[in-house]
Amino acid sequence: MSTVCRPETVEHVSEAAGTPSPATLDAGTVIQTVDTGEILFQAGDERTLYRVERGAICHYMLWADGRHDVIEFAFPGDIVGLGHLREHVSTAQAMVDTVVSLVSEPAFSAALERDSRLAFRLSAAVEREFDHLRDRAISANHVPAAAKVANFLLALSQMSVPEGRDPELIPDEITAGFVADKLDMSIDKLGAALVALKQHGAVRETSGGLRIVDPLTLRRMADAA
Repeated sequence: MSTVCRPETVEHVSEAAGTPSPATLDAGTVIQTVDTGEILFQAGDERTLYRVERGAICHYMLWADGRHDVIEFAFPGDIVGLGHLREHVSTAQAMVDTVVSLVSEPAFSAALERDSRLAFRLSAAVEREFDHLRDRAISANHVPAAAKVANFLLALSQMSVPEGRDPELIPDEITAGFVADKLDMSIDKLGAALVALKQHGAVRETSGGLRIVDPLTLRRMADAA
């Protein structure tokens, strides 16, 4: 078990771990048990939302340079696995024997409408995803600039879907300076990468912003990383 997630780092964890929440369960809810020290999900796993029903979860980030940053400790009633990317960028580990339930998208949307704290946590999760993309891009110095930009554009596209925006349009509000800063890349290098993406027919400029016109080509260029 990682030293990041020792139970003694959380006050009253034993009391929280023993608090069942059967009243929160919905009809047809899928239950999963997670033993002490077991990983519920980790970076790279397909995104799934979980609600803690009993026990305690340590949620943390593992950065490219080996650093561990604890994000939060989740107890009964808390939902973990928030974000917009298709894959998790963080890790969740059981601090004690834990029971979780799967949270459907409709159930999550309903919870989001009535819980302002959950909305705040979702916003923080999206910021972590951007930080993760930036961290991954910076650590991969050998990766071509066009591949870095292609990966970033695909991530932005994925994030647009849950927000009801056109996933194929990167709006003008997302400036070149913003992207360059996130990828730790000069404006000139970013410009050259965008030219390469345009020459391959992956994207084109429009009056509303940068439009992804060939997602498969963009994915192939991203995979060059």
